[in-house]
Amino acid sequence: MIYKKNIVLIVDAYSIGSLIAPAFMSRGFECVHVRSTAQVNGFYEAWFRTGDFIHDILYRSDAELQQALSEYNVQFVLAGCEFGVELAAHLAAQFNVARHNNPAHAVRWRDKYQMHEALSRAGVRSIKHFKSDSLPSILEWVKEHDMLPVVLKPVKSAGSDNIHICTQVSDIEHAFEVIKSSRNIFLESNETILVQQYLDNSDFKSELMLSKSKDVDIEYCVNTVSVDGLHYVSEIIRVYRTRIGASPVHDYNQLMCPVDNADVYSRLSGYIFSVLDALGIRQGVGHSELMIVDDEPVLLETAARMPGGIDLSAYTRALGHNQLSLWIDSLVNPQAFLDYRQQPRKKLYFHSSCVFLIARQEGPIKRQPDISSWKAIPGVHSIKIQDEGVLKQTISLENCPGHVFILDSSRANIQNSIELLREHEPSVYREMLT
Repeated sequence: MIYKKNIVLIVDAYSIGSLIAPAFMSRGFECVHVRSTAQVNGFYEAWFRTGDFIHDILYRSDAELQQALSEYNVQFVLAGCEFGVELAAHLAAQFNVARHNNPAHAVRWRDKYQMHEALSRAGVRSIKHFKSDSLPSILEWVKEHDMLPVVLKPVKSAGSDNIHICTQVSDIEHAFEVIKSSRNIFLESNETILVQQYLDNSDFKSELMLSKSKDVDIEYCVNTVSVDGLHYVSEIIRVYRTRIGASPVHDYNQLMCPVDNADVYSRLSGYIFSVLDALGIRQGVGHSELMIVDDEPVLLETAARMPGGIDLSAYTRALGHNQLSLWIDSLVNPQAFLDYRQQPRKKLYFHSSCVFLIARQEGPIKRQPDISSWKAIPGVHSIKIQDEGVLKQTISLENCPGHVFILDSSRANIQNSIELLREHEPSVYREMLT
């Protein structure tokens, strides 16, 4: 009898994916890292934790990888971040691991055009959309559908990368050239550009009833875990985005209470479950971004991975669980996960907000940030801030200099703390640059 050690393959363990291996290691598993590409954006590479893996392998072919892992038994294959999604789906099928999705559907999870095409075919509400590598074709589609304003973005990317809100033809022309001449955050060429209708979003009429400034977008993030097509919402987050020029930039978010915001949970859960079904996401995690238009949800995009740039401990304190712990449960002990899925929802232990840092200055970082004033703000749970290299003016999540999580028993107290943070924020950046 030949004994083979059980291992977990993690494809591209960057960003939030860097936390997957430690979580499995705490359950007694060893992990192998598989790189989908040798060229990785420095932002992502900085997250990689070499010590978490017994091997770090660059994928070149199925045969080569299977040979390298011949002495192991691959139990699970997971995507650490966005650009590892398609390869992870392929390898999960190649190694025939338990509870893997059909890799033929993986293109729907990364290509936003194919994603919305799949929703349309399934009769699920979606955004009007078009893609082309030709500016005249894009302008013709916009004219034909009387679509201004529109949103232009790369077909494949993440983190609010190169998103342009265009209100006139000249904006479209400019956005096309900017996107076409650049690479996405995964260092892939932007050969084709996606055009989507601009959504004049608001909020559910039954909830919150807040007026919305024209310079603020309201989104919802719905994070899920699935086993055999049975879906569970790990958390729903209300996101406020502001505008810097033509770019929508994350401002702060609000963790929704499953009990106090039961209508939000019910309506968004029902919609997003139909989205997951249409996209063929029957197993594992999902991260979906939505808006509310005419009192109904409509998808912006869904990713077959966890969201980036979050503090899982904040969600554990607030909810009693986090998406990663539920994901591992769904693989290691699926029945326990399914039992948890059936339990009644509970009120939040703490209200929680993530404040996305917004730098309006830029330049080389000359000294460590003095964040003592931030630490003194009531309710601050954790702070992550860029402290070396170059500080860039914030126009997307990729060049956001960090985030601050705030927890408190009172939602009003959190709002007060957010205002204090914004008041102190510019002086921290000035000191870093001088």
